[in-house]
Amino acid sequence: MSTTDSGENYLGTQFGVPPWSGDFVRILAAIHTRIDDLIKMMKEVGLDEDIADTAVNCLNTTRHAFTPAGTQNQWAHATSHYLTDANLLPIRMASAYLRPKYGYTVVSNEELEELVVDIEQLLEWLRERELSERDFIRSALIEGLEAFVLKLTKVGIYGWPETFASLREVVAAYLALDRGSPDAGVSPPYEAMVKKTGEVLQKIFDRVKFAKEVSETADWVLRGYGALTAAAQIAHPIVALLPHGA
Repeated sequence: MSTTDSGENYLGTQFGVPPWSGDFVRILAAIHTRIDDLIKMMKEVGLDEDIADTAVNCLNTTRHAFTPAGTQNQWAHATSHYLTDANLLPIRMASAYLRPKYGYTVVSNEELEELVVDIEQLLEWLRERELSERDFIRSALIEGLEAFVLKLTKVGIYGWPETFASLREVVAAYLALDRGSPDAGVSPPYEAMVKKTGEVLQKIFDRVKFAKEVSETADWVLRGYGALTAAAQIAHPIVALLPHGA
């Protein structure tokens, strides 16, 4: 794949999905959401006004690489106009001020692979079973976990807070499943679903370590969502936009 290819084809190859497929659009949307929330974070952290304004302008410029119009050009156009070192450097500099408040521990590639395997095994198990009652909850679990795996495998560990927040629907479905469980021993399939789903969610939560007020978990309820970060794991990455490693 050459940078002379159109942005949509280049990104589609990098993401491993067809250009403008549902997953492709969801990945681009995740990038734009991270940019929006990083801009919000820049404004909230109390940066010097000139530094913040410069970083925000640079973020808005990087956004153009991931718009419908921007992806029609050759990808080389994006790297030479939107994802330049001159444009990314102010974002890298500003991100250093964000890590103390919004940082988080980056999950290792090995841990990431283990999580994906665990979730995909749970998905396979869920797809093969139906509940005699409340099967819509099983469907909600499947849809939520599929969306979570998409972000883990296609967008990556950068931006863990946003990826973690995407589990809201899964947590809500799990709570509904758990609270609606029949009495012990009455419905083994139901009980098995609660147990297996809970075990996988516990593994996910055990690996997430956010700094300060970024996020809290209690009784499977996500009570806070930190500001997100902007990144694209592509040939010219924006990894430095990410406040992590706190």
